[in-house]
Amino acid sequence: MAKHKGKMKHKVVEKFKPRLVVEPGTGRVVAGDRESAEFLEENYFGRREGDKVILHPVEALYLINARRCTCYENNQPANFITLLSRSAREERIFAKYNVFRDWRDRGIYLQIKDTFFEKLGTRSADFGNSPVVKYPSTEFSLKRMNITLNFVEEDMFSFHHCKTPEEKKLFTDYWFGQLGVYKHHERDAILKFDVIETLFLAKNGFEVRMLSTGEAISFESLLEMIKKRYPNIEAMLEVYEDWRQRGYVVKTGFKFGTHFRIYFPGASPVREKSKWIHSKHVIHVFPKNAKMIMSEWARAVRVAHSVRKTFIMAIPGMKKEDYRIERELIDFIGFWRKKIGVEKPFTDNPRYAIVALTEDEELGGRELAAALDQADKLGLRLILAITDRETSVTYYLAKRIELPGSKNRYYEIEWKQP
Repeated sequence: MAKHKGKMKHKVVEKFKPRLVVEPGTGRVVAGDRESAEFLEENYFGRREGDKVILHPVEALYLINARRCTCYENNQPANFITLLSRSAREERIFAKYNVFRDWRDRGIYLQIKDTFFEKLGTRSADFGNSPVVKYPSTEFSLKRMNITLNFVEEDMFSFHHCKTPEEKKLFTDYWFGQLGVYKHHERDAILKFDVIETLFLAKNGFEVRMLSTGEAISFESLLEMIKKRYPNIEAMLEVYEDWRQRGYVVKTGFKFGTHFRIYFPGASPVREKSKWIHSKHVIHVFPKNAKMIMSEWARAVRVAHSVRKTFIMAIPGMKKEDYRIERELIDFIGFWRKKIGVEKPFTDNPRYAIVALTEDEELGGRELAAALDQADKLGLRLILAITDRETSVTYYLAKRIELPGSKNRYYEIEWKQP
């Protein structure tokens, strides 16, 4: 029986500090004695290999720095900097350490992903902790109207002068464009369409002419022209079409730091009973071939949440081969709290797949989509854990959306506090 299992178990365990040693030849950090090995296993650190308990570098860094455990190499003390230098070339090593520290300091368990599955004896599982958020869908059909869109290349807007009440229905009945001025549609008869609306209507048979020359332009030619200014316009159009064709109204999300704001089917641009309909969801398009700095990504999520809007991440155009990436993103498997106590590894099912990043790191759309897909297959929700320059960690939780009939995957992203 180990000495740390005394009368007042909880207090004694807190005082006990395992002894660690750097293994000669391999450089691995292992338990220095049987009592330390028992303690580490009982507290879900390391993995057993024969008579040894071997720590992952992140676990060793945490125990030495945050738990003040002793570590020796060739009978000389080995400190945090010494051990960190051994793993300095490992990708995102400090971000991983900092997330592990933050999670364990809060009294909840985090497992190194590879170690966890090695102990579990499998590389695949469905833990059943990834529920899907179901969104409604309606049939959408657009009545063809005798409307010409006059496109201004310099401003990337198109315009139509409505001369009859019928022409205004494109705005009042379908909420395409902006008649008059925002929230004052009766102000004039000019109907204005942004670049995405212009492309969508052109693709659906509406005539578009260059305002400067009066010449008609096809959808294909218009798209090529616009791509010179907006290289990712096809990804944005794909997301716009996906939601529009399921009855949603999709408008610019500029004021909220995103690409689109959406209104659920049935929304109208005309004020009813002295009240305007306000959007409750915004969509940010993350093209699969694009990269985004995490600080910018987090800022967009925070802006949406500050105005009480659900932030939706869209990564369109993913194909089967796109999910196969060389870089392994998921670092940890996370457990959570119960009504009484906390969930424990190998007793309770985990809840989260966690990726540790820094605020200055770039993340690619394909990489994020692949990590989300892997988390879905494991029956876990993905958490992006972002370490800022002051070592504070902010967590963002992804929940998959089911949009009926869509070939794309969408995720609600929300701020999560452990």
